[in-house]
Amino acid sequence: MDNNEYNFEKIPLWNEKDPEKSFDILADNISGRIPVTRIEHWSEFSRLLEHPFFNKPDVELIFRGHRRYNWSMMPTLARVTSNGIVSETLAKQQITFFQKTIRGRIEDHSLLYDEDENEINELWSIGQHHGLMTPLLDWTYSPYVALFFAFSKEDPEDDGDDNPYRAVYILNKTFIADENKCPDIKLFEPKKDDHGRLVAQAGLFTFSPYDSTIENKLADALFKNEPNNELTSISENEEAGELAKYICKVYIKNIEQKNCVKFLRRMNVHHASLFPDLLGAAEYSNILISEFAQQQAENNNLRSEINQKNETIKGESSEFVKKDLGPITVDFKERILEILKENCKDEIEFIFLSEKIEQTLLNMISIDDWDTRDNIQAKIKISLKILLRKYSYPEASRDVVINKLMELAKNSISRIIR
Repeated sequence: MDNNEYNFEKIPLWNEKDPEKSFDILADNISGRIPVTRIEHWSEFSRLLEHPFFNKPDVELIFRGHRRYNWSMMPTLARVTSNGIVSETLAKQQITFFQKTIRGRIEDHSLLYDEDENEINELWSIGQHHGLMTPLLDWTYSPYVALFFAFSKEDPEDDGDDNPYRAVYILNKTFIADENKCPDIKLFEPKKDDHGRLVAQAGLFTFSPYDSTIENKLADALFKNEPNNELTSISENEEAGELAKYICKVYIKNIEQKNCVKFLRRMNVHHASLFPDLLGAAEYSNILISEFAQQQAENNNLRSEINQKNETIKGESSEFVKKDLGPITVDFKERILEILKENCKDEIEFIFLSEKIEQTLLNMISIDDWDTRDNIQAKIKISLKILLRKYSYPEASRDVVINKLMELAKNSISRIIR
């Protein structure tokens, strides 16, 4: 579903005074039949977790973070199927292929024997670590590790779709682990962890049920028609709040991603701690050097902005600068900066953002007839929206600014690119 058509307002806001009414089952192709709720800042996540709704006696929860709001709980092996569901035949064939192809590449030959289900499970775990398509889904006991996986990566500036929210799934591990109550969803905690990641991430796996989804099998287990099952008598209005005690999806507003990463780093939740190997160290170093380089660029831009202000003061008596979108009397880059500043009173990285916007516009609108092609214009607007969110531009002003930037581009870009 195109996010332009998706109405996030229909997702209930989390209300700590009435948690059961904070969920709804939208039954769409984004969240399926999983109860959903919404918070408008990642900092609200801690308060949500502390609520008694998520702290029931003798109930253990596990968590899973997604960078994009529209990613479903689909295991990688399901991506090769037309319906997004793993069959038993498909899973058995995949593990057979893997057993054959790893011969001579591993020291533990017990993993090659398919008679032992535990060893097969361990092999799935090893395959998952090395990029094998599997029926497994990664989970963690730590909600902040899940928040890290939801917010650790920036949205690509050339992403084809906007991403207004990120997401964390919450699953009732205590109920899932009881085979008498929920026999069709398996949990697995590997004993072999050669790279130390599972321990560092407090990780475990669920096996996606064959020929179904986790939420459907969970609903079947909860609402099965048995004597003394009080859940079968609840009203339709109560269903979402009740099912949310066992599985739910929390939409988290996709703003201030960098601040979220810094907050988690202070809690020692970062790439180096979660990936205690050379790959994790390299990834963490890459993040640190990116932050260092950006800080250097911001310092240079600040000096440049001060110099520009001084030059503007000198020239104000002899040059009149128009503020409207009529005939352009200032440089294209300067006009972008003006539009950004006149619609935002907050202190943000204006020059850095304006340079990114200029680059985006020049790259996108160099395409022939862009101004008459709706699909190209839509792509430009999405790219601009991603940039404005990335640099914490006020949400209420984003649409106005995007429209002004598009109008500016139409009026002036032909002269700039000649």
